[in-house]
Amino acid sequence: MTTPLFISFAQLAGHMFSLESVYVLTGLVLLVFACMAFTDRTNHRRIGSGMFWLVLGIIFIFGSLLPYWLTGLMVLFLVILDGAGRVVRGRTGHENEDRPESRIGNRIFWPVLAIPAVTFVFAGIFRIAGMDANRGALVGLGFGGIAGMLLGLKLTGGTVRMMMSEGRRLNEAMGAVNILPQLLASLGVIFTAAGVGDLIAGGIQQVIPADNLFLLVVANCLGMALFTIVMGNSFAAFPVIATGVLVPLIIKPFGVNPAMAAIITLTAGSSGTLMTPMAANFNIVPAALLNMRDEYGVIRFQLPFALTIWSFHVLLLWILTKYY
Repeated sequence: MTTPLFISFAQLAGHMFSLESVYVLTGLVLLVFACMAFTDRTNHRRIGSGMFWLVLGIIFIFGSLLPYWLTGLMVLFLVILDGAGRVVRGRTGHENEDRPESRIGNRIFWPVLAIPAVTFVFAGIFRIAGMDANRGALVGLGFGGIAGMLLGLKLTGGTVRMMMSEGRRLNEAMGAVNILPQLLASLGVIFTAAGVGDLIAGGIQQVIPADNLFLLVVANCLGMALFTIVMGNSFAAFPVIATGVLVPLIIKPFGVNPAMAAIITLTAGSSGTLMTPMAANFNIVPAALLNMRDEYGVIRFQLPFALTIWSFHVLLLWILTKYY
């Protein structure tokens, strides 16, 4: 018989190791960044920068409690702050300190490897417990970040203040790009609910004959790539193209294996990720962190490879659909 004490412990563990707790911890870190920005006298935009991280931290901590309309207004406020140029990079105070990478050697990768390791452990525990393994992976990703931070402190002998300063430096280097993935994912949901995919399918049907498989495949992969370029994320673009083009025009009429067609379509869209500044975490953030003179240098380098990869996706989907 299950004791009340065991039930209470299980409930406590469920609250501690939940996705909401990861959001709260993320929000607390953002509040630390806000305080550091507010007190940075070298930053001529410290009020705007501090407000950005403060509001974003509040959204992470209280997002599940705030009414949706208020959260939406707060997001618009963040956009206004960045659009007005009020969010800029400050100084951390640790720029001139010696870096420990040379004495750490390959152990510098341990904190990075700790993140996926903890993620897999949490996903496995959630699966064994009969809970959602995908949610467990997200929770594990958050706590994996904590494990990585603690391991980094142990290896470098640094302080918590130094860790937060470096975290603030990286986040300020990215600026408002931090919230771009969430905004783009929301955009994909809105497009799907608005029936944009159906409109695209209607336009394709008027131009391309229903029995021309090759042109339908081209339209499917091209639409996926273009929407990914607009949204910056193939996962956000996929529901729009899949529901409007892939399923009604290719999978159902030609009896295609849905799993095969879906994964090729998804990765065809990923080639668009290589060609767009909207995929800021892939293409703009590296340029900012590496202080590249050309902020679009990563995209220019990737462009010919992306077009080649996309072309092979078209041929692969057409061949597998037609002959298998």
